[in-house]
Amino acid sequence: MRTRLLLIAVIALAGCERSPSVTVDGELLVGKYTGENVVTFLGVPFAEPPVGDLRWRAPQPLTSKLGRHETIKFAAACMQTMRILDWYRSMAVSFGASADYYDNLKVSEDCLYLNLWTPTLESDAKLPVMVWIHGGSNKSGWSFEDNYRGHVLAPQGVVVVTVGYRQGAFGFLSHPELEGEDAVANFGLWDLVAALQWIKDNVEKFGGDPDRVTLFGESAGSENILALMFSNDARNLFHRAALHSTAGYGLSMPTLQDEQQRGRDLMAALAASSLQDLRQTDAATLLETYTELAADHYHSPAIDRQLITESTWESIQSDRWPDHAVIIGTNADEYLDRAATTEEYVCPSQSVAAKRTTTGGDAWMYFFSRVREDEAGAEIGAYHGAEYPYVFGVHDDYMTTSAVDLELSTQMQKYWINFAATGNPNGERLPDWPMFEGPEPLVQEFGDEIITIPAIEPDFCASFEASN
Repeated sequence: MRTRLLLIAVIALAGCERSPSVTVDGELLVGKYTGENVVTFLGVPFAEPPVGDLRWRAPQPLTSKLGRHETIKFAAACMQTMRILDWYRSMAVSFGASADYYDNLKVSEDCLYLNLWTPTLESDAKLPVMVWIHGGSNKSGWSFEDNYRGHVLAPQGVVVVTVGYRQGAFGFLSHPELEGEDAVANFGLWDLVAALQWIKDNVEKFGGDPDRVTLFGESAGSENILALMFSNDARNLFHRAALHSTAGYGLSMPTLQDEQQRGRDLMAALAASSLQDLRQTDAATLLETYTELAADHYHSPAIDRQLITESTWESIQSDRWPDHAVIIGTNADEYLDRAATTEEYVCPSQSVAAKRTTTGGDAWMYFFSRVREDEAGAEIGAYHGAEYPYVFGVHDDYMTTSAVDLELSTQMQKYWINFAATGNPNGERLPDWPMFEGPEPLVQEFGDEIITIPAIEPDFCASFEASN
């Protein structure tokens, strides 16, 4: 037995010495092995750093390349306050762990990087690709939060990618002096388009299929995906979408003029005389000033007449849907208030699913209700974001994770992987998940068990439909 273990150790050591690598546009990306069945590339640049004169410009093609680039650790998160980190730390404390469970977060304007997990580097493997777009109100969040990592999904036959994109004042702001530029607003969304183009051009080298790209994301990340589904610049760069806890955000969207006014307000607050002055302002100073100026502002995508030509809600109600299958759903306790959760999440999401199927497409609706089996779990319920540890199969050590949670997680991963692979979440040894269609549409509830239920709050949602 000891001889066998020694042999395994020698083989593992030899494997570590032969670092996995891929050449992309003349640059050798050197990754690392994560466990036995995953190759990982972390902090892979997909555009030039959006700093200096590139602040508030469309992401530029990467030119500052290295001959050999070690992609073995995460790059910095995009500029933001610590509000999401503080939330994670408060969650750890509520479950009896230390706030120090989460490391400090390094932020930078130089943040246009992606992370990739794959089970193979065979270019003919043609595996489905799952691209995660993180949430955070488009003013915070990062691509490598603990529960967003792809080392559990990838060995099941998919390539997982997570993407960083500009946040807050750096990604969702405009100014009149930007008129005539290639991008006048929605810089964070343009970052996502650039990342998707990089994936389309290069993912085959990492074992992925550029013709089977699924975007999945939560909260603002899902709102961004919905907006991009109807954008001519992005819709052909992905093929399906899994939308977690979204839809209600798209009911109203700012105009370019709204974005420009916030740019004027920021200029005044910093006593700057031009956009160039703003571009030369220290990033930390800009962030601090803007945070005070727009503390309560929600950074929705804007109708810029370039990337986005109308509100997402108008697009949803039209017959101009792309040929994208959709999973969409919500959690039971998004707001810890049933009425608010129903109005802001359940009804809009069911409306999106219904519109997708009535326009000839495929849509599946879910309702996540699983609650962790302890006092802290009962207190927070099926909170906003509770589902993605199950989809990624990455559960925080401090959370009570029972056999029920692990089985639910396994089944949800299979549904999402099937969807990425075929456009349909159903598969062998899974409870049937019917499409959301017909006069009596059905929803898949992910709770203590997986069951199929009628559409939620039909009377309330009928009133929502009538008023929207």
